[in-house]
Amino acid sequence: MTISITFLFKKFQGQDILDVCRFLGGNTLTIIMGILYIILLLLVPVFVVKNFSETLQVIYFKTSPLIFILLFFIISSTIANKFSLKVLAKANLIITPIIFFSIIIILLSSFKSFDVRRICPILGYGVNQTFFSGLSNVFSFSGIGYLFFIGPFINNTKDFKKMSIISIVLSGLYLFLSVTCILLSLSPTFKSEETFSLYLLTRNLSYGRFIQRVDAIFIFLWIISVITYISFAIYFAIYILKKLTKISDTSSINYTINLLVLTVLLIPSSLAVTAQISYKTFKIGTLIFLFGISIIILILANLKLKIIDKKKGKV
Repeated sequence: MTISITFLFKKFQGQDILDVCRFLGGNTLTIIMGILYIILLLLVPVFVVKNFSETLQVIYFKTSPLIFILLFFIISSTIANKFSLKVLAKANLIITPIIFFSIIIILLSSFKSFDVRRICPILGYGVNQTFFSGLSNVFSFSGIGYLFFIGPFINNTKDFKKMSIISIVLSGLYLFLSVTCILLSLSPTFKSEETFSLYLLTRNLSYGRFIQRVDAIFIFLWIISVITYISFAIYFAIYILKKLTKISDTSSINYTINLLVLTVLLIPSSLAVTAQISYKTFKIGTLIFLFGISIIILILANLKLKIIDKKKGKV
């Protein structure tokens, strides 16, 4: 997917998907796609923050009002988006290896409790159902959508392609290791009933008599990763809105969008309902819109370029 996106953008260097939409269908297509992208990008912080905040409340802050936890994430996102994309990227460059290293520690520490029989029967639902179930969960890589907007910020397209592939491989490896730890360490009852299975693994970790409650360290790292994740989503939502409206004041858009996200977050719902809605929304939105319509637009734009080049050649 990453290779296809970088290949399709090859003739649109220094441009984003909105520029491609303008080339293909004018301002109308640009505005429609821009609004849809903003909605999809804002669903990311809404559901991620809602899920994670309710999880934190259940685990650590049982007596604290949920709004204080939500405010923490929104204020953090607002502050983060005052900086440039370069600053956010560098911060992520520092955080990512630490988080990746943490999952390696969980994997090694949980090794004693691994039981291969817990993943049996392998392909128990059949090859077809297993394959298509995995394919439908490609929304886990919804961050690939940022590649559609990062073109104007990239100077070297060769490095862009290489770093994009590396990031996807690392994300896939992180997801694989997390799922492996959960499948091999927890019983089927825990895996099906618990919303935060990975936390259960860290909660039981300890290193000697002096290093206890290691889960607090991992929760801190996950909080940082959530802030980074939602900051990128809101940053590109601000970028799109700024491009569509020609508003030069980024701060006002930043405050408005974060306030809008907070307003939606305050809508009452249970953890189970939020998780279910977010799962379906990400699944449908990412598959149809992000990996469907966006790729089709890039293909059609490349075909239009070829037609234009042929006409110029004839002339």
